[in-house]
Amino acid sequence: MTVDGRVLRRALDTLDDVFYIYDTSGGLVYWNERLNELYGRTDDELDGMVATEFFEEADHPAIEAAVAEAMETGEMVVEAWGQTTEGRIRFELTGRLVTDADGEPVGFAGIGRNVTDRYEYTGQLSEHNDRLTEFADLLAHDLRNPLQVASGHLEVVRERPRVESLDAIEAAHERIERIITDIRMAAREGALEPDTEPADIAAVAREAWVYVDTGDAVFDCPETLTLEADDGRLLRLFENLFRNSVEHGSTSNRTQSGDPVEHGGGDGSLTVRLDATGTGFAVEDDGPGIDPEDRERVFQPGLSDSADGTGFGLYIVRTIAAAHGWDVTVTDSELGGARFEFDC
Repeated sequence: MTVDGRVLRRALDTLDDVFYIYDTSGGLVYWNERLNELYGRTDDELDGMVATEFFEEADHPAIEAAVAEAMETGEMVVEAWGQTTEGRIRFELTGRLVTDADGEPVGFAGIGRNVTDRYEYTGQLSEHNDRLTEFADLLAHDLRNPLQVASGHLEVVRERPRVESLDAIEAAHERIERIITDIRMAAREGALEPDTEPADIAAVAREAWVYVDTGDAVFDCPETLTLEADDGRLLRLFENLFRNSVEHGSTSNRTQSGDPVEHGGGDGSLTVRLDATGTGFAVEDDGPGIDPEDRERVFQPGLSDSADGTGFGLYIVRTIAAAHGWDVTVTDSELGGARFEFDC
């Protein structure tokens, strides 16, 4: 089959990619219709345009260097962002030197391919790998202390068995197990989409309260509160919130009151309350609260001011909230402590 120029032109116009030819002065001399479509320009407007005119200014140096490389070495590959009729697109631009019958360069030809999805996936993969590295570092850091405690008491037991040392070893092992569980949960929560349906979050909160060692703390909760949520993941959110309140809600840091609602019957026990809000819900307590300058910092992974904390509890809370599309912020509680507000 003989292919004439018109057939070749029609074939190039069927491509989803942009085809282009530039001359040695850097001006556009040939292109397919895909370029007209993406930039909404006529043939007369495109004729003679230089490569940088199609892309964002931040990418101009890289494009100029790639064009020079194509003319010098015979080929180029570069990526750049362009604002098109279809939105902001990440292009992979290739180029090969074109010569005449005598081998003299007359320009370069290439393909512009939309690689936005690949670029975003690569970025997500990089973030995921960075997070795994961060978790591994934090795991190694957080496990070091309980392992040292257990090793120290093990030496004592070897010399002379003592119940206190065995208890300390058991506590260290429990802490190690909890650290590992929290880090695994934090990694998993960031990767799974929630399976949401109408849920009585008040009932979920009451169930979570039972699962947490809350001592003599008091939980105040409405009879029912319905929101779209993933029950299982919401249970973990409440567990971590309640554990955080109990771990940091030392009665010695609170002003005592005889108000039975404000301080759990006036005996100094911690009170934690679930409230409905106009945009979602809130969990607050009458503990010592969180300093304003620390209210964003507390959500960072691996950060804890508690001797028993893993530093992942509030990070898990924010991760689960974000998976639901919720925002969580920390403010002052009406009870005098911390208030975590969830904008759903």
